[in-house]
Amino acid sequence: MLRNKLHLRTLMLMLSVGGILFTSMLLLSALTLFQKGNIEDRLLDNNLAYARKLADTTDRYLVTAQRELAYSAAQIKTLTNIEHLKNEAERLRLQSGFFNSVVIVNSDAIIAAASPESLNLVGVKLHSDASIQAIDEKKSFISEPFVSAAGNYVVFISQPLFGNSGEYIGYIGGTIYLQKESMLSDILSMHFYEKGTDVSVINDDGKVIFNREPTLIGANFNSIPDYLEKIIKEQSGHFFGDSKSGGRLVGYASLKQADWKIIISGTSEGVSRILLETVINAFWFTLAIIVLTITVVTVFATRISTPLEKLAECTRAEDGESTLKKLANIKVWYKEAERLKDALSLHLQIMARRVSALSDEAMKDPLTKLYNRKGFSTSLKQYRHSDEHCVIAIDIDHFKKINDKYGHDGGDAVLVAFSDKLRDLCLSGHVVCRFGGEEFVVLLPYTGLSDAAAIAEHIRDGVEHADFPYTDKVTISLGVAGFSDNDNDVYAVLRKADLALYEAKRSGRNKVIISTPVESSEN
Repeated sequence: MLRNKLHLRTLMLMLSVGGILFTSMLLLSALTLFQKGNIEDRLLDNNLAYARKLADTTDRYLVTAQRELAYSAAQIKTLTNIEHLKNEAERLRLQSGFFNSVVIVNSDAIIAAASPESLNLVGVKLHSDASIQAIDEKKSFISEPFVSAAGNYVVFISQPLFGNSGEYIGYIGGTIYLQKESMLSDILSMHFYEKGTDVSVINDDGKVIFNREPTLIGANFNSIPDYLEKIIKEQSGHFFGDSKSGGRLVGYASLKQADWKIIISGTSEGVSRILLETVINAFWFTLAIIVLTITVVTVFATRISTPLEKLAECTRAEDGESTLKKLANIKVWYKEAERLKDALSLHLQIMARRVSALSDEAMKDPLTKLYNRKGFSTSLKQYRHSDEHCVIAIDIDHFKKINDKYGHDGGDAVLVAFSDKLRDLCLSGHVVCRFGGEEFVVLLPYTGLSDAAAIAEHIRDGVEHADFPYTDKVTISLGVAGFSDNDNDVYAVLRKADLALYEAKRSGRNKVIISTPVESSEN
């Protein structure tokens, strides 16, 4: 079937060839009126603007990287705990993604910990200028490019380490590889600009720090030798190079965080915007031709666009299953639309699976794996409020004392153990949720108030006699409330359960308080 369908390219050529034949001479005449100088000036301004934007983005990256280092430095007060140092170096490298490698160095320039461990740098004494400068200055700094102990061409960012008494004990630093993939290279490479443009980063010595061609990194910047001094001296600017530089359109800007220059260069040849503006300027020459051909173009464009419009409508639909059925009924008559239809169908199936997984994640508390508030609300939607339901509000007694005594790690361990115990004490139909901190809620579908109170007492007793990490005993206070014909608003019921919970805590804790429904009466 695909063999009998025309390519979109063939259709568009059939429509355009005739017009091109009629208008080519007119377009040539229009080109003579075109002001090339204005376009080059505009491109120069664009290159300068983009260089400044890229410089600003790189500055923000360097500032953020320094902040990450500063945070890690604040966590290190001694270099004696090797395991802690190793873990912190690994965390900084993997969590932030800013650095290709991380080292923690003592005041004698000896590496105490490094990530990745495969570099085998622990115990190595550093002799680089960057390391000496970091120890001498005892402050945050960004190094000039150099060859690291592992043999990589890098830029080094460091942050000093101070002990509990404020004494200098060393530094933590991250390396950014210049000839290999890194977050910095990703930032500098992600520019969607005209073809033929080139992005380079140089230091004040004219050494190339970044270029999309790795072999140029570390070498002298020779693309525009006659203008190198001008670029290094000035903060930012642009110029149209002479014939020796290939007539390149150059924009450049300085970084604030490092003595680097961002250089954007390119030529005016083959830029699509030039052709577009040429056509616009020549439009009045071809207006008569456009009027004559517009009817034919409209007919064919309609036939071409109709399947695409129907496919586009499918991308805006929210119900994936019905969208797939609708997509299957769309008739297409050319090969590209057929392929787009197949790709969209596959995309919808993949996205449906991903959305399902993300939705489940969004409804779960990451620590306890219980439902969160969103999960509670979603679960409640399947039940009618007019049916008999109850909720139990639960709060761990004196949980702040557990956190104060054993730290947040101990508190988290208690929360996880309590959640597991609570899940075991509830039935399969019950919805167990963590609302935040030590606050929990249990939804009891199709359960009366008396049964809910019995379940709450069962939970309280089970928790009181359960074993928990860090602490010998954990008790809880519980408030029970139910939906009724007079009060079926979920937030009102939760409020009643919370008030009952507060009464349980006020009256001594480790007990269950039932919120008594208010009977309606006529005056």
